[in-house]
Amino acid sequence: LDRFGRNGVDTLENKRILERNGVDLISVVERLDKTPQGKLMLYIIVGMNEFYSANLAQETMKGLKENAYKCLYTGGIPPLGYDVNADNTFRVNETEAAAVRLIFKMYADGRGYTEILRALAARGYKTKRGRSFGSNSLHDLLTNEKYAGTYVFNKSASRDSRGKMNRHRYKSDDQIIRIKGGIPAIVDQKLW
Repeated sequence: LDRFGRNGVDTLENKRILERNGVDLISVVERLDKTPQGKLMLYIIVGMNEFYSANLAQETMKGLKENAYKCLYTGGIPPLGYDVNADNTFRVNETEAAAVRLIFKMYADGRGYTEILRALAARGYKTKRGRSFGSNSLHDLLTNEKYAGTYVFNKSASRDSRGKMNRHRYKSDDQIIRIKGGIPAIVDQKLW
């Protein structure tokens, strides 16, 4: 059952949908029958699974925050212009950093996204994932404090009640870890 669903309500609802369609949910590990005791056992197991998942997420976040206070890499794809050392610290990737500096310089000079995108394409610059730049990637890059040397962790808001993620919704400042000088700067504070 712990693989059938981590959210208790969803697990029970999905089981109900299966039963409504004539499908029995059978677990090899847990013996669940249709008696009142079997239903009670299902509720207990589902509740324990949800608790385990939430507790694991909380413990994982503790570890990530400990690493963040040390300005260490916490996973995912590093921002364009950065690579990660064996000790999980960041270093500047000069080849990629040239594209970052070009973007900031052109934007500071009043150039629009279209002109910046053309200049990047003409020079053969790509995103960290090897794709062509788009308006969203420029926006994300220009608003990323790491480029000015500020280490930032836990900025994006959590998923909403429907499970949707909006990378442009942020948590409150008291939840965000920000450490000035915690990462090598690619652009100086004035250009930032």
